[in-house]
Amino acid sequence: MRLIHHINVLLVITLFISCATPVAPTGGPADKTGPKIENTTPETGAVNFEGRKFSFEFSEFVNRSSFQTELNIEPDLGIEYEVNWRRKTAAVEFKNELPDSTTIIITVGGNTTDTRSNKMGAPVQLAVSTGNEIDEGEIIGRLRNVETGEPETDVKILLYREPFDLTNAANYSSEPDTGGVFRFGYLRAGRYKAFALDDRNRNKTWDKVSETARPLNTEFVSLSKGSKDTLDVAYWFEEDTLKPKLQAIGLLSSQRLRLRFGEEVRFTPQTNISITDSSGNEYATAFPLYVPEEDPFLAFAYSREPLLANSSYKLVFSGITDVSGNEAIGLNEPFIGSNQEDTVRQDILTFNGQNGLFPDQSLAVEFIRPITDQEVIDSTVVIEGDVDFKNWPNITAQDNKLTIPPQQNWLQGVDYRFLVWNPGSRKRQLIDPDIWDPVNYGGIEIEVASSDSTNQFKLQLFDDKNTFSVDTTFTNFISIDNIPSIKYTLVIFQDSNGNGIWDYGSVDPFIKPEPYYIQRNVNIQRGFTSEVKIDFR
Repeated sequence: MRLIHHINVLLVITLFISCATPVAPTGGPADKTGPKIENTTPETGAVNFEGRKFSFEFSEFVNRSSFQTELNIEPDLGIEYEVNWRRKTAAVEFKNELPDSTTIIITVGGNTTDTRSNKMGAPVQLAVSTGNEIDEGEIIGRLRNVETGEPETDVKILLYREPFDLTNAANYSSEPDTGGVFRFGYLRAGRYKAFALDDRNRNKTWDKVSETARPLNTEFVSLSKGSKDTLDVAYWFEEDTLKPKLQAIGLLSSQRLRLRFGEEVRFTPQTNISITDSSGNEYATAFPLYVPEEDPFLAFAYSREPLLANSSYKLVFSGITDVSGNEAIGLNEPFIGSNQEDTVRQDILTFNGQNGLFPDQSLAVEFIRPITDQEVIDSTVVIEGDVDFKNWPNITAQDNKLTIPPQQNWLQGVDYRFLVWNPGSRKRQLIDPDIWDPVNYGGIEIEVASSDSTNQFKLQLFDDKNTFSVDTTFTNFISIDNIPSIKYTLVIFQDSNGNGIWDYGSVDPFIKPEPYYIQRNVNIQRGFTSEVKIDFR
């Protein structure tokens, strides 16, 4: 009897351990793999389904809240349901019988996560029919970001079945996967209308006041029984019309200003900054220093005159914009000067020519602070091949920019290196740019097929450092020669109204977006002409 007792105790302990809350094992590499749906009950494609319960078995423990948020049932059956969990299995159970002869689609969205916040990535659908056949119509498409060309995944595609009433919830919705592909499956024959929406409240309804909607390339899609159709590649563009606002002005010294904005900003060639005194008269001008990459909400400027302690000033500026080109709004509040010395260490911030320099192009080096030390010029060394030039002519310093010009042109076939004095580190910094030799140039030919041979197209070609760019128009064919052999971003769109910008159209009333194409990392090879063919028909 005592032996039996010990066995029972052991059994109880074992059962207790097996029912305990699961704990991730310690050690080993971090888990970065999202959950997967390994089985469903019933299986997708089942017909004559008479039950009320649908089960999903996951490969690991899933965040329950994310599952319920990402759960979508279509069409809207008007029947309440509850979600129950048992370890790695989620069960969706309806409280009343399901309607006859209906294809029911249950989608688990790609943002469903495990307990470590790893996402599924792609949505999974379970489709069953309460009748003797399942609808098999399909509509697919791809959504990309208009500015980057990358897949757009943070919006929804809404699909309405005729009759169309955009004030009601959509009949179906789809979320693009990590490749930007969206898919509507198990559709019955009929006429459909789709568009993209940032469905912020997740109610599958377009709130025209607070939500952005964008048309796809086709207004209507007609499906026959079991047929498939495509909406091709569409582009998402969320228009930014809000002007960035200056929120605060700080003085790091009597001349160094720190400007904080409500969003990312940038200086432009048209940036103009002035400082007025308490009477409204211009006291001094300031020049832009830089916008730090690590915090682009900040912008630094430098007053040409000290701003006196206990004196009141106002800042007036123009030509500071956000990334969409909206010009920033100033701050009407006055700020007080300072007698603090500028203790920011001088350092080289950036320089042009990181992708290369044209033979007649100067090297321009930007510093964190204004260049006040003549030693920056006097200590600059230009190395031309194997020859050091310690007194290179016509080097200039203005504000925080050092300019080193060529003598007419940098010599072809000669390597150039620049040793630029950095007062902060008290040593020279090596800058070693490529000099673009015309013999190393390439070219590009672009041909566009369209329904109308008179259509006008806009071409934009630029590299990541904006050291070389093309901005022009053409009809159906264009050839560009003498391009430095680097990688570019290529943008082409049909400019139907000749306004020079891409028009994204309208959902209601429907206006088709202008045909658009973007390709990153277009590689121009030395001595070759790259060919790009685009079909806008």
